[in-house]
Amino acid sequence: MAERAANSGHVMAECGKAAAREGARREWDEESLGDVFMSNLDRSLQLSDPWGKYADLSRNERISKLFLCTPAQKTELMSGCRILPVLRTQVSVLFQAVAASLEKVSGDLVQSMVEMNEEGFGRALVYSGRTVLVVHSIRGGVPFPFAEHDKLRLYGISCIREGLKNRERFRQLQLSPFS
Repeated sequence: MAERAANSGHVMAECGKAAAREGARREWDEESLGDVFMSNLDRSLQLSDPWGKYADLSRNERISKLFLCTPAQKTELMSGCRILPVLRTQVSVLFQAVAASLEKVSGDLVQSMVEMNEEGFGRALVYSGRTVLVVHSIRGGVPFPFAEHDKLRLYGISCIREGLKNRERFRQLQLSPFS
């Protein structure tokens, strides 16, 4: 039984590697990158909803309900000198989705890290091994929070494009035997 489990794990790992190689070779256009990003954002939002309160909503409805805000909410979030926890969560979830999207597109293991102080200043990093793929400085919480699907989608696509460009630019560093 243990041998069968080990073999099935090996088969699953090989299937994952094959899918990653296919994803790395595929040409990604704006539409498909946007779909990958929005689906990973939705998955990250589902993970932040542990009781499944919004499980019956469609992807766009869930993103609108849990991630986007109205213009009135946006001015309320940005009015004081302190950043609310909602905004911190939104920044973290967005860059998790960017990392998951880059992982799917490139086939590499990609992670994200967000550091932000109480006033909304900080940075977000998306990295693979020793290579930093995406770096965004956050000044006063800007460009967050998002109020429209289109702006959110374009921001995600631009982060993914930047990550892919830096991945190719620093490819030799990623292939180093010491990483």
